[in-house]
Amino acid sequence: MEDNLFIQSYYYYIIAFLCLLTFLSLFSYLNNYASSKKLINILVFLFAGFTVFYIGGRSSSIGTDTLRYEKAFRFYEDTQKFIIRKDVFYDFLSYSFAKLLGFQELLVFCAFLYVFGAYYGLKKIFKENLYLPFIVFLISPYFFTSGINVMRSGVAASLFLVGLGMYYDKRKFFLTFFCFFVSVLFHISMFVPLMFFILARYLKNTKVIFIAWLLSIVVGMLNINIVRVVVESIGIFEDRVGDYVINEGERSFWTNFAIFGAFPVLFAIYNVLVLKYKHDFYIWLLNGYMLIHMPYIMLLNSEYALRLGYLAEFMMPIVLLFPLLINPKWEIRYIRLKLCLILFAVFLVKAYKILII
Repeated sequence: MEDNLFIQSYYYYIIAFLCLLTFLSLFSYLNNYASSKKLINILVFLFAGFTVFYIGGRSSSIGTDTLRYEKAFRFYEDTQKFIIRKDVFYDFLSYSFAKLLGFQELLVFCAFLYVFGAYYGLKKIFKENLYLPFIVFLISPYFFTSGINVMRSGVAASLFLVGLGMYYDKRKFFLTFFCFFVSVLFHISMFVPLMFFILARYLKNTKVIFIAWLLSIVVGMLNINIVRVVVESIGIFEDRVGDYVINEGERSFWTNFAIFGAFPVLFAIYNVLVLKYKHDFYIWLLNGYMLIHMPYIMLLNSEYALRLGYLAEFMMPIVLLFPLLINPKWEIRYIRLKLCLILFAVFLVKAYKILII
């Protein structure tokens, strides 16, 4: 209940934030867009900063994993040497903060990387329209899960977004690889998107990948655990992923997949295969996204499927909005205002259970 009240309070701030952005989007069409853009950019930056301190300033009782992170932090406070416990970069960060500052400062710093990593990566891609994909980031079903529960994977995903932004903006291969590398060091699960993105450089037939994506849905429905067989045969990271590949769990994530997983892919496929939207970066992203998505779909009946889904779906803001905002095939009047209204409606539908408690 305490977690829900913590989230509920933030949702009220989100509502106010969305109302202001919707008004400014309307104002941008009625007045000079340049002046509205400045106001929007300032508002988004300030709200991102507020979010950092809201999430990072939480108590240890908020989030199922926060106490576990605090225990690891206390372990480093009591030891005199650095020991790798799980993920190199996060462990080193925790060790450094344990020697120099406190656990609360570590939470704030991780929240900063999580929020402003996504902010920076999306800004590199969407420029002045940053606020629209940033809204998708804030209202996604993973935002709080990765912000107060599995903190490392959320930060790692945001660092991966920084790498994608670097690649799109300037094709800075060294910086891109560096961001991807640090992302993997922060949470080893990010090796999965990195591996599939490399694979997507060679597998370029979007139609074939989409058919394989559809087949993975059939495999998931039939509860055939291909992923477990592959992991056991390869033998890499088996100790880390063993719990994730067991198709046993009382929860089902098919509803979440239908709303937040399937729709972005189908929307992207419609743009690429039907409307013939051509953009090398977007097609590479879509192909990689579908490849990463397949293990998650095949394990939708497992206990930790939602965490696997985040390995692809942290890129949802780009997959959804790229073809609408960057060289679109169809011109939609008042697109920014319409997207604000749609996203506001989606958020209210998603959040109503929290808002009414």
